[in-house]
Amino acid sequence: MAWLQVHQTLKDHRKLFDAADELEITPPHMMGLLVSFWLWALDNAPKGDLAGITPRMIARAAQWDGDPEKLAETLIRAGWIDENEDGALEIHDWYEYAGKLIDQRQAEKERSARRRAAAASSADDTPGDPAPTDERPAADQKATGGKSRVDQSRVKKGSVTPPTPSDEGSGAAKKSAIETRFDEFWSAYPKKVGKQYALKAWNKIRPTAELHEAIMQAIGTQKRSEQWRRENGRFIPNPATWLNGGYWENGEEVSADAVDQRDPQHGPETGRDWGKGFKPADDDE
Repeated sequence: MAWLQVHQTLKDHRKLFDAADELEITPPHMMGLLVSFWLWALDNAPKGDLAGITPRMIARAAQWDGDPEKLAETLIRAGWIDENEDGALEIHDWYEYAGKLIDQRQAEKERSARRRAAAASSADDTPGDPAPTDERPAADQKATGGKSRVDQSRVKKGSVTPPTPSDEGSGAAKKSAIETRFDEFWSAYPKKVGKQYALKAWNKIRPTAELHEAIMQAIGTQKRSEQWRRENGRFIPNPATWLNGGYWENGEEVSADAVDQRDPQHGPETGRDWGKGFKPADDDE
């Protein structure tokens, strides 16, 4: 059975109150809308990606009977839905709520791949027809030193030396500089959650050698900060959030918003081009 994780602080979270006030509903009602939306997303947006999801679909998922666009706008302004630099929408900090399910599904996918590979390898190793044996009389074999004429011919022509393991591996694909730098980043970053999202953020940045060095230095500095050491690292941002927010530029301290991670202060009058992140809200699905 799929399930999600909700922090006990959710009921008193500032963003929950902001969204409830904007929709003119009570905080418990707002919390119910969020949980209903997240439960729907477990199967319908398992990676938190809302590409192709309309405001009407979000309203149905949250069991909201008011204006769908007002709900979607509120979730974006309050920081429950993020909009990246390309205009695509995704659920804020989705890995924190559904991380165990995501990891479980990824592990099952990897187990299935290993089982298929093992089955294919077993099929390849099935013995075929036995090789023909030399049935010549023993005296004939003795005269040729126990070797068949075919064997002797091979000795004369020279046998082929099998490749050494190092020779066989020399053609293996090497990691790119970007991948190698990400491995170094991941090894150094103290909070190891949401690796696939961190890699996605890393590939957006594509750090040069100089920027990579700056990032690694920032991690080393911020590891020693009071904020990161407090409560066994509870306030360390997720790696993807840290990268997307460019927090390596913050010196020793990371803003508390890196943990809260998004709190847009846009007024309700700003409006939004729905074609940028959602498809038109004429989908009755």
